[in-house]
Amino acid sequence: MRDRVMLGFVLVLALASGCTGEVDALVGLLEPIRVEDGTFHPGELEVVDGDALRITSIESPSGLAVVGQQDRSLGGRTTEDAWAVALRMQGLGSGWWVLPVDDLEPQFPGERGFFVPYDLGTGIPAGTHALELAAVGEDGRRGAPFELDLCVQDDAVPIGLGACDPTIPPPAAIVSLVWDRPVDLDLRVHTPDGQELGWKAPTAAAPADDAPIPDEALDDPTLGRLDRDSNAGCIVDGRNAEAVVWQEPPADAGPYPVYVDLFEACGQRGTNFAVSIYRRRQRDDGTWSFEETDRKTGALDQLHVSGGAGPGLYVLAATLR
Repeated sequence: MRDRVMLGFVLVLALASGCTGEVDALVGLLEPIRVEDGTFHPGELEVVDGDALRITSIESPSGLAVVGQQDRSLGGRTTEDAWAVALRMQGLGSGWWVLPVDDLEPQFPGERGFFVPYDLGTGIPAGTHALELAAVGEDGRRGAPFELDLCVQDDAVPIGLGACDPTIPPPAAIVSLVWDRPVDLDLRVHTPDGQELGWKAPTAAAPADDAPIPDEALDDPTLGRLDRDSNAGCIVDGRNAEAVVWQEPPADAGPYPVYVDLFEACGQRGTNFAVSIYRRRQRDDGTWSFEETDRKTGALDQLHVSGGAGPGLYVLAATLR
């Protein structure tokens, strides 16, 4: 019986959202968060007077997230009179996702459980954002929202917790490459002394006479490091991003010539890409910012596939301090 009533409740929300046909099937796809089994309600949900209808408990596996991350989830409990929970990202997007709650919890009398699987969109800016959850009643009105802070980091610009806490120094400099198709595209950065940083040599700690790299060289924060080899061998990881990171300013300011190399097209016609240079800045109050100082875009097609044998396409020369 509750399932039939719940179906009617969801239909009421859908009608209230103005769903009229195929065009509206795209509603919610560009939101900062997406709930696959949820119903998207554009705009605001009417608020219930009082605080009887509410979220009573939240359980979230992690307060850290990555732009575009999939298969995240959170759960919790509501008061007994809730029929659904609503979720949105505060200050971003255009509405709420609504998902039915579960039956009464035997261990928690007078409360209902819920579980919300969700994905993050690719357009969320890095930083601290608040997820808002609210209990929704049978009439479609919601209670007061419960806020849950989420630190969102950008895979393409790996600055760690500095993305959410300006008192934490970010890396001194980053050369970042992002692209828009599932191809094996490689970032190559040449140092002023003639080394090449890339998948073949992911660190600037050069060994002497083919000897192992000494630990003190690996620990040197002034040496650049490649963070990952994305989509290597056409094993698609969904990231489409690589970066060379200097935790502290390098000894040589540059220039550092930057190349991109289409190792393998992986069945695609090609890809568009962007190379960006980022440098940290210290504010007068002692906090830190991280600024994009240069950016170049381009495209590569199947004719540029090199298998790693070519020099790659020259993009720009970076100055890192």
